[in-house]
Amino acid sequence: MNKKIVIFASVFLLQPMMNSGSFALAKKKGPPKAYSFIVEGGKASQGECDGERKIPRRLKHLKEYSKANAYMGSELQTPEIKGKDGEEMWKHFFRAKGSCNTMLAKTPSAIETAKLKNGKNELPPDDSADSDDDEKDSGPDSE
Repeated sequence: MNKKIVIFASVFLLQPMMNSGSFALAKKKGPPKAYSFIVEGGKASQGECDGERKIPRRLKHLKEYSKANAYMGSELQTPEIKGKDGEEMWKHFFRAKGSCNTMLAKTPSAIETAKLKNGKNELPPDDSADSDDDEKDSGPDSE
């Protein structure tokens, strides 16, 4: 009787725990069920879609995204920090990452406008490089 209990325990309890391909580990390593991105006030604030494991049960289908491949639906988000009045925050869900990234690329981005505004200030003035060369040529040694 004790031998049967030990064999039963080792086969059905210890073997799955020791095996790296067990069901419990495989469930954790599974691929995301959907890909999503968030749009706030009509502008996306991320560069690439995120993988999602939990998908809301009730998704609303928006007309502007309904023609996209693998579109599942959208959910209105309630942000933790309230932004400007009147700006809605939507999370859009897709079955495939390629479709999600394609729609994200077509959506106006808040990241690009911030880079353009900051990029103009960082450029050095072009006149300073030319004036240094002219001063060297017109010095007392240039005669």
